[in-house]
Amino acid sequence: MLNQPHVTVERRSAERTFASSHSTTTIPAAGQAPLPARTEVSPGLKHTETPDPLLSRHELGPKALTGLSRKTKIIATLGPATENGDVLRSLLEAGVSVFRVNLACFSRESVMKAVYAIRSISTELQRPVALMLEVLPSPGCTPGAPAITESDWADIRFGLECGVDWLAISAGRDGDAVRQLRQFLVEQKRSNLSILARIKNPSTLIALDQILQDADGIILSGVSQTNEGYEEETFRVIQKCVRARKLAVLATGLNSGVTSALSAYPDALLLAAETSLGSNPLGSVQTLDGLIRREESNDLREVPADIPLTTEQDKSVAAAVHHANETRAEAIVVLARLGDTAALCTALRPRQARVFVFTPDARLARRLRLHYALESIVLPFSTAPKATLIAAEKVLRERKFVTAGAKLVFITDPLDQSQRTSSVSVRTMA
Repeated sequence: MLNQPHVTVERRSAERTFASSHSTTTIPAAGQAPLPARTEVSPGLKHTETPDPLLSRHELGPKALTGLSRKTKIIATLGPATENGDVLRSLLEAGVSVFRVNLACFSRESVMKAVYAIRSISTELQRPVALMLEVLPSPGCTPGAPAITESDWADIRFGLECGVDWLAISAGRDGDAVRQLRQFLVEQKRSNLSILARIKNPSTLIALDQILQDADGIILSGVSQTNEGYEEETFRVIQKCVRARKLAVLATGLNSGVTSALSAYPDALLLAAETSLGSNPLGSVQTLDGLIRREESNDLREVPADIPLTTEQDKSVAAAVHHANETRAEAIVVLARLGDTAALCTALRPRQARVFVFTPDARLARRLRLHYALESIVLPFSTAPKATLIAAEKVLRERKFVTAGAKLVFITDPLDQSQRTSSVSVRTMA
């Protein structure tokens, strides 16, 4: 059996200008591809995805955006109310982590324009933002009808063309649609896309465990807070997700028991009509943001998370999170090329610490945006691990993500076969 990671302690020493706001008149035509997420931002330098060996020169202007101290994420649905680029910018600055696309209330041309604007603004703000396409059941769905219709497949292919990071689909009673969608992504060599399965009334499902196995997370909707056992049912499903290291999203409105929903520690709350059709999308996001902050600041309970730790790598990560809890560390910093370590960190629901994940993969950074208490940052990795560590610390300090004197727990993913567990260290920012 391998030993647990050795934890070392050492002490280290510690403007962005907005471009003109996007508007629908300046967003390129629908057929134009969105800008890729930028992996390096330096005044006067061209965008590059090639890691800079001198990472100490990596410059990221400080921008304290709303939502960084909030652990539960907010998903906003696109629609006619968000067609203006200035509205999208305001929602991003207010802390929206993921935008949901529902083609039932938004044309494809409008979606393409919104995608371009979101990618451009998120690059400018130096903050990854994920896009999720949800395929809703056809109104005429009857017993014996296909789980995914031809119209649904057309929408899914459109989502792939737009470069969405998540696909959501109704699981039905048996989860067949989730399995079909997973097989389709494998055939299309798009296995890196993640799937959320929407479920209603979990007590009636005949295959919840199988759905959880096939999907990357759950969107729970249709459970009314007036129903007897609402909190227990919600908590049960979310804990199943956490135990399986899958995402738990609750579709909730501003007047639908947000407090009860937050008591179950979901990864994210989803707003639909409030942002897609409502008269004040920004106000809705700000209201939900305030509700979440209030509940999170008042809640000091221990989070029950009985997560199986089957490998030495799992135990290594769990030991790091436990150490962060015991020492009241301000942040857990993960340097990762894959998302497994980050997902386990957030599934363990750190009590005080936020999880900052640095990765050179912009797509991974966007997908991770849904996870509880996680902030992802795109950073080119140096061939010298210490240089990458220094660059990550520099970003945290310059963007004021952590305070002076903060205790940080660093986790570095194994970089090759010879390193079988994560490297863990504890540092204090000056």
